[in-house]
Amino acid sequence: MRGNVLNTRCDVLVIGAGVSGVAAAVAAARSGMKTILLEKDNFLGGIGYSGLLQHICGLYLNSRAVPEETLNDGIVREVVTRLQKLSPGNTIKKIGQVYVLPYSREDLASVFNSMCCAEDKLFVMLNTTAVSVKKIGDKVKEVGLNKTGTVHKISPGILIDCSGDGEAAFMAGADYQLSPVSERQLAGFIIHLKGLNTGDETLPVKVPYYLSKGVKAKLFPSYIRFTAFSFGEAPDEGFLKINPGHEYSRSSKLILSRASKMLRYLAEKLPSFRNAFIAGTSLRVMDREGRRPIGEYTLTEDDILKGGKFDDGVVKNSWPIELWDRKKGTVYKYLKDGEYYEIPFRCLKVKGISNLLCAGRCISVSREALGSTRVMGTCISLGEKAGLASAYYVKNGRFPYEGRK
Repeated sequence: MRGNVLNTRCDVLVIGAGVSGVAAAVAAARSGMKTILLEKDNFLGGIGYSGLLQHICGLYLNSRAVPEETLNDGIVREVVTRLQKLSPGNTIKKIGQVYVLPYSREDLASVFNSMCCAEDKLFVMLNTTAVSVKKIGDKVKEVGLNKTGTVHKISPGILIDCSGDGEAAFMAGADYQLSPVSERQLAGFIIHLKGLNTGDETLPVKVPYYLSKGVKAKLFPSYIRFTAFSFGEAPDEGFLKINPGHEYSRSSKLILSRASKMLRYLAEKLPSFRNAFIAGTSLRVMDREGRRPIGEYTLTEDDILKGGKFDDGVVKNSWPIELWDRKKGTVYKYLKDGEYYEIPFRCLKVKGISNLLCAGRCISVSREALGSTRVMGTCISLGEKAGLASAYYVKNGRFPYEGRK
């Protein structure tokens, strides 16, 4: 539901309408909370919509047997069911050692808009940015919003930061971890190609090979050697996943310029690219790593690889640790076959601020653990658990799971 809710109070305020933010807001509203969902862009779904991604990762247990259902139940399973009804041909797919779900960005937008519009207690505010967070003692009391150049104020009972970069937690003064620029994971940018002759099944190998040769010939910057190619659903389409370093992470125009040069180069080397053209791109460069507000527990690489379980475990995940290293490219560390770990609620609860939760990419995890927890399927479930815990807090004055380890 959309409406004028400025200069008011609400039970739950969610900042960021990516996949975790939508799930958090829907879960809170379904629990009877007056909920406001704030989004700086004019669409729902975050990089799930804007990133030109092809698959939702982190949905399934990775094992030899094809999974029959999502690892977590609740809203994430509802989203998957709705997506498959819209596009029945998109079924579970195995890539390497992991299972993913192909999806259409337009289908995802349709599902999220439908879910939000169905909730009378949910108010969605697009094109609106959080500009300040006022805290008194250990509680958030007021959030300043900028909508079309005018600043407004909202007093939430509880605040959920689903911004991806911990923006609300940062404005509230929460402590956080942030890797140095030189160590931060590579960002991502996707180019959608049409006009390809995709009869050559070896293109996923040949494309990075020739681009690496182009880097050695000093035609391209070093990060271009990590570019990956994948086929699309149509016979003439494919995708280039470019992984720029952090110094390029805000310059999508530069990346697009590089992509045009790459395409001309590939057309010289590979007949499949001679009639190819750029049909679309990610709306912006996608950071894989940002601020990680410190919670009451910080999930580690060891927790993940050992399949750690917790008394306050709220979300299950089987996705490997996937690090986009600036020197090595993609590095994977897998859990044992058929194993999963749990993310404890304490990772969502920001330390020292009693009514602030984080969900999605900006939960309390180590740099290495972030390589597993940040995927979309897991973030949807994290958002739902934050929304449900927020409703519990408003009703009971405390969170569930408190006191558990």
